[in-house]
Amino acid sequence: MLGLLGILFFAITGFMLNHEEWFALAEPRLRKVEGNIPPNLLAEPDKLGIAEKLRKDFGAIGAVDSFEIDQDQITVVFRGPARRVQAVIERSDGRVEVLFELRNAAARFTELHRGVEAGSAWRFIIDVIAILQIIGALMGVLLWWLVPKWRPLGAVALIVCLVACALVYVLLVP
Repeated sequence: MLGLLGILFFAITGFMLNHEEWFALAEPRLRKVEGNIPPNLLAEPDKLGIAEKLRKDFGAIGAVDSFEIDQDQITVVFRGPARRVQAVIERSDGRVEVLFELRNAAARFTELHRGVEAGSAWRFIIDVIAILQIIGALMGVLLWWLVPKWRPLGAVALIVCLVACALVYVLLVP
């Protein structure tokens, strides 16, 4: 059942990726929030404390992608599928500006299709689904091959499909 759900998910999101303009996948919504972070977190920067404060007080979401400490500023970037949150903190006074770039649910699903910013657990699920799909496809070919009455038709269909794919690639793909 996981393999079938995977086929459905990857078929739908693959179609969406092929027609990005129909689903407005590249258009982020931008939102800016300003506030303050206590100076005690900034003197000797407490990375975990700062990240958790940004999550709690400003709604930053996603995994911490980068954490850059300069003399005047601290920049923290959070990433997740179809979202990016960047916080710029002034070390002198604790003033923070958080910029949210969020895209729609369709963009989130297509980024999950590609495994973008989804973490190792999601990549593991993608691998499991891919293996199940490979096993399912090989079982289908094997079952077709094991029925003597269907074997010639299966061999012809396989050859025709391979030749058609090769021709489309050679003639139509730039």
